[in-house]
Amino acid sequence: MKLKTLHKSKPIIGIIGGNTHNTNTQALTVAEKTGEKLAQLGTAIACGGEDGIMESVCKGAKKYGGTTIAITKSNKKGFANKFIDYEIPTSLDLAFMNVLAWSSDAIIAFDGRFGTMCEIGLILDIGRPLVLIGKHELINSEKINTDKFIHFKEYTDENIQKAIDFIIRNIS
Repeated sequence: MKLKTLHKSKPIIGIIGGNTHNTNTQALTVAEKTGEKLAQLGTAIACGGEDGIMESVCKGAKKYGGTTIAITKSNKKGFANKFIDYEIPTSLDLAFMNVLAWSSDAIIAFDGRFGTMCEIGLILDIGRPLVLIGKHELINSEKINTDKFIHFKEYTDENIQKAIDFIIRNIS
């Protein structure tokens, strides 16, 4: 099954989460599997283009011919990971997350730190469908009350599928 959005274009799924130094091995493995599954559905993946979660999900997507987009903080190209097809430098430093959030039809957030937390707040504020996978110890997800949000605290194959099912329901 190939997904399409309400505006008939190929969906862009935003991926956020920690760099290699502030995430964990389990998150990296699940991110790669998530990239594989999203590519098989025909979605494009947008992320910050750096290492860690972003590189893992793009690596998974490329195994199945997926399209990967880096929306970077930088003012020039050449900073994205090796699994990126299109690098879009914004010259916006941390404000790049606005471009990522508004460009994505839905977002999956893996464990990270303060940058990921800021992105989550922005995404919730603009009302994009958002799935958290992992502990997200800096976020009290029980206090988030919106039908466009769900949190799966464990890194499992079953939760990857549940996350993707949630996205399909909320962008189709």
